[in-house]
Amino acid sequence: MTSDSAVLAEDLTKYYGRHRGIEALDLEVHRGEVMGFLGPNGSGKTTVIRVLLDYLRPTRGRASVLGLDPRRDRAALYRQIGYLPGELTLPGRERAGDLLRFFADARGGVPWSQVTALAERLDLDLTHPVRAMSRGNKQKVGLVQAFMHHPELLVLDEPTSGLDPLMQQEFLAMVRE
Repeated sequence: MTSDSAVLAEDLTKYYGRHRGIEALDLEVHRGEVMGFLGPNGSGKTTVIRVLLDYLRPTRGRASVLGLDPRRDRAALYRQIGYLPGELTLPGRERAGDLLRFFADARGGVPWSQVTALAERLDLDLTHPVRAMSRGNKQKVGLVQAFMHHPELLVLDEPTSGLDPLMQQEFLAMVRE
């Protein structure tokens, strides 16, 4: 791995019993790069992300993220990553602002001004209960929590799902920044 690698995978393989998830993946993503996986449903894109983040254990191969071993250095790694899963599930009782305040506190005290700036940018009303939000607005909550702490690495699985075209453009501008 080179010192500027954000993600490195060598011979990364994951089987679910006899069914292949991913096989012999070699991948290197450098710091500062924007990389996207493209492929049909079921091709292993989400499996790769889950293995890289140690939500799944590989059948064989190895991975390094930000120079850390995802299994051994999981807690340190998670502090440096902004993650948005493809199937976002948010608890529904509280308002969006309360949920984001919880995430901000859990990340060591993200300034509330950073959270509100992102919410304004995405046109997200923080006073609405999460359970009453549309899919697109829930996705905005997920984007705010992923970006709020200025992570070293963003790992986003289907990040524009549910967003209208104007919000998709704003999201792309955020990624470019």
